[in-house]
Amino acid sequence: MKGPVPGVAHLSFKVQGIFRNGASGAFVLQDVFADYGGPRAKVRVGQFVPAFSLQRSQPDYLIPLMERAAVVETLIPGAGSMGRDIGAQIILAPGSRAVRLDLGLFDGLEGNRSAGREGDFLTTGRFTLAANVGSGAKASLGGSVAWRRTHGADVGVLSTAGPSFAGNDFRWGGDARLAGPGWEVQGEYLHADLAAEASHGFYVLGDVAVSRRDDLALSVQQLTTPDAAVHPDPWYVAGFTHLFGGEDFRAHGGKPGKTGRARALPTKLTGDVRCQFNEGKPTVGAAVQFQVFLH
Repeated sequence: MKGPVPGVAHLSFKVQGIFRNGASGAFVLQDVFADYGGPRAKVRVGQFVPAFSLQRSQPDYLIPLMERAAVVETLIPGAGSMGRDIGAQIILAPGSRAVRLDLGLFDGLEGNRSAGREGDFLTTGRFTLAANVGSGAKASLGGSVAWRRTHGADVGVLSTAGPSFAGNDFRWGGDARLAGPGWEVQGEYLHADLAAEASHGFYVLGDVAVSRRDDLALSVQQLTTPDAAVHPDPWYVAGFTHLFGGEDFRAHGGKPGKTGRARALPTKLTGDVRCQFNEGKPTVGAAVQFQVFLH
């Protein structure tokens, strides 16, 4: 649910949850926040995704593959709680939104927590610059930073300390995207320094509409962490998506088009095949997913 708060100018809200198999089918909260301000400047307070990384800011239904790249899912702040954290963020987008700056302050303990530990505050910043480059194409450049000093946190594969990492946690990244009618190419590099241990990786993703309702995607993804169980060899991914209904991949930027005044959430069948070579031995996986959005 989302929309303006009745009787209060410039104030809006959003509440979003999900039935998640990772929580044994329980209904858990994702977004619970309020925005105050207008299109050029606003303040967001609550639980939401901190502005960090290009692909993490893109909604699920616009991702041309089944899942975001592993480097994004692993290195973003709040990776253990669907990328969410609790705090406040200032969003500045002067002019025609060609320039945007996001500055955030969070408790650093990820989402769906009722209490926190003192001193684990997370600060984030993201800057993006976008421009039209002719022939209906758009380009964007972005950079992200995040820092916290934690007294003990579960950072997963980013540290050999595992669930009890304490110290400085600094992350940064850069990204670029070029999109035209029915196609797009984007890439991203992320880096994390946790004490003396470093993790880093990248992805490059391109997709093109082969018909009004069919899209093909190719991606190369790589992730290196201190955890020996995470193989640093690249993954090669090929994906396919078919839309059902009145949507159109060729409308703009390799994404579904618009129905009426608002973007429609498409019903789609999507799948991918991926391969990784570890010491010359291939590891192959495949998956398919049917997505139905009710709106």
